[in-house]
Amino acid sequence: MRITAALHSFDPWPGEVVENKNKIINKIDEYRHKADILVFPEMSLPGYCIGDLHKDSEFINLQENALKEIINASEGITVILGLTTLDFSGKKMSDGTTARYNGFAVISNGRLIRMGKKTLLVDEGVLEDSRYFLLGKKEEIEPVEVNIRGQKILLGIMICQDMWDDYSEVKVADILSKKGADFLIVLNSSPFYVGKLEKRIQTALRRVSETSLPLLYVNTTGIQDIGKNIVIFDGRSFAITQSGVKVQEGFLTETLVTTLETNERITELPFWKAQNDGISVLADSLIYTLREFFRRTKVFTRAVIGLSGGIDSALDALLISKALGNNSLICVNMPSKFNSDITRNIAGKIADALGAEYYIHPIQEIVDLKKKLLEQSLGVVSGLTIENLQARARGSILMEYSQEKAAMVIGNGNKTEFQRGYATLYGDILGAIMPLGDVNKLLVFALAAYLDPENRILPRELFEIVPSAELSEAHNIAEGKGDPFDYYVESPIGVEIVENARSPELLKQLFLERSLDSVLWIPDRHGRTVYEKFTPEGFFIYAQSVVRAIRKSYFKRVQAPPIPVVSPRAFGMDYRESLFLP
Repeated sequence: MRITAALHSFDPWPGEVVENKNKIINKIDEYRHKADILVFPEMSLPGYCIGDLHKDSEFINLQENALKEIINASEGITVILGLTTLDFSGKKMSDGTTARYNGFAVISNGRLIRMGKKTLLVDEGVLEDSRYFLLGKKEEIEPVEVNIRGQKILLGIMICQDMWDDYSEVKVADILSKKGADFLIVLNSSPFYVGKLEKRIQTALRRVSETSLPLLYVNTTGIQDIGKNIVIFDGRSFAITQSGVKVQEGFLTETLVTTLETNERITELPFWKAQNDGISVLADSLIYTLREFFRRTKVFTRAVIGLSGGIDSALDALLISKALGNNSLICVNMPSKFNSDITRNIAGKIADALGAEYYIHPIQEIVDLKKKLLEQSLGVVSGLTIENLQARARGSILMEYSQEKAAMVIGNGNKTEFQRGYATLYGDILGAIMPLGDVNKLLVFALAAYLDPENRILPRELFEIVPSAELSEAHNIAEGKGDPFDYYVESPIGVEIVENARSPELLKQLFLERSLDSVLWIPDRHGRTVYEKFTPEGFFIYAQSVVRAIRKSYFKRVQAPPIPVVSPRAFGMDYRESLFLP
């Protein structure tokens, strides 16, 4: 029997059960006569990233009431969706409340067929299932029987981590297969990062290889948050059948429709060519996140940024214009006596090319006055104080423009600066969101070049000048001076330590073997490699210094704006830190 399945990459609004219920019912009405089965993602009814609202009994009751309405709307179709389920058999959470599960509901023709549970919980990345849910029992894993056009079909339903059983004693897919499932369906709220799609599909192919069953994978779209991190859900639902691997385009709230036979068995894995999930999807994810951030916060429709003439603010301006449109962008250049004509001109060219609203707001008078008043009280004021004073003057000005122009301040920091703490609290560490907070410095340059390969918006000289904060004579780019780091070392070593979890000792060994990742450790502008810049011991000492800098600068990151997660390990929920580490 041929089955038509519709996999809807659903965009739930976190905590908005009634709105999500209405959207689910509308989609049911749309596909009632187009598909036999309509599948929504994990936690599609409540949203996934909702914090301790998961524990709220009234909120769970709201889900139960919404489910009743969805059941009544399910005539003529089978629907699968994710929600919180309860167990009234007497089992309790650690706080004594009724046992909760990350669950699913199968409904068909106006009836609730079955409620099920997630068996393998996920406690990694930005997710923390065990804080809110108990895990389902192995003996409860059963295919769900539904009647489709008079024929009984056994659905092998899994929730997200249930598919990732490579290191688990419980093999959910295998159990479902041995109990007669006709095919596998996986409900997901799988967060995005660059390279994640390939991992999902390779994992799914392993389950298909083990069971010979077709596999349908549906994922959430949209953005949600856990406070310090903006969690991106890219959708990209897919189906693996005898006819091949069919993948939906990313970052779209759309439905992937596929057909399969109930007796279909995959004896030979379909060919899958790995997709280029690099710089292009990074660009798409950041543009998508900015657009969705403004849509969801519902406060401002315009953005204001400090446009210095450096690469970070230039890229942010370009991303914002692509996300919101040029008319929604306000750029403010705030020069002091240390800002060169080069960067001032670059800023003006970018604003002009984008057609953005542009202001030049000098800060030297503010700096001089504050310096004078400080000296009256304190005597001689240090150079570092004057540098930070400039950054804080700029931050204050941006907040005032935000107030007057009804525009959201966007922060310009990148991940490499964050690891060193090379930013000023209450100065350039400000804003509602910091788009590049999980993008290392070298990737910032690569992304800017990708988005504007012909330099129609970002002038060529932007890529040629030395990166510089321009806060003192020590940062004079006209003399080739700039930030106190070699970003061709600082950037990749941060990726190694934070994202790859490599210790200075392991990095030293890789250095000795000359086996550092050549994609990450690229030669600098003069063609020099890291092996020419350090001895093994010097490289080891440098790596240790970065580890110390990361620990010492956490007090800044904990007060920074939220950042979109685009790497396998971002500062925030997935990189747990402490203020008191040595």
